[in-house]
Amino acid sequence: MERERIKPIEASKKTVAVMVQERVRQAILDGVLPAGTRIDQRRLAAELQVSLVPVREALKVLAGEGFVQIIPRRGAFVTETSLEDMEDLYFTRAIIEGQAAYHAAENLTDAHLSDLDRLYDLMDLALRAHDYDGFSQHNRAFHMTIYHACGSRYLSDMIHTLWELAERYRYRYLFLKDQADKIQAEHRAILDACRARDRKQLRDTVIYHLNQTLIGVQAYITAGQQNEKD
Repeated sequence: MERERIKPIEASKKTVAVMVQERVRQAILDGVLPAGTRIDQRRLAAELQVSLVPVREALKVLAGEGFVQIIPRRGAFVTETSLEDMEDLYFTRAIIEGQAAYHAAENLTDAHLSDLDRLYDLMDLALRAHDYDGFSQHNRAFHMTIYHACGSRYLSDMIHTLWELAERYRYRYLFLKDQADKIQAEHRAILDACRARDRKQLRDTVIYHLNQTLIGVQAYITAGQQNEKD
């Protein structure tokens, strides 16, 4: 079946390669370029109405981020996803985000705490309304407010990349339907640790939250696989 065309690049102050990178990443997240498929670079360049050079530059960056695999003499492929890949991703996130939180704790200001309170309430409203896109947006802002406070550009960039990779598992939000109270209790524990500016407590609550999310998604996927067999 013919896949949906990717919209061409429009005029912008961004470099063409960056715009191609953003457009291809979004196409992967949206499933327009499904996992495992070979990326036809000439077709992609034609759809985006750019030359091959920015396409190749963009694919190299996306390969570094984990969205694309470049195989010599075969070309570029959208990275396959799997339960094992997701487990590895969350293992890595727990290590890096836990350390970012640890080093952010003592840098959190009253303004940070006010923002976190506001985002907590917005997450709560979104969950109660089953607005998972809204929850995703506020959830990311909540966590990034903490991580950015650690003051490390490199850590923030790494975390941003890992969160983008986690978006390949959009279905993970489906398991949230009946988990609002549990998820918000975890966020409340993180917020309490932020208020106490307790390094170890904040690191541990962030890691616990990530591990609980992984366990929840694993259970959701396993139940779905079992239903398919039945």
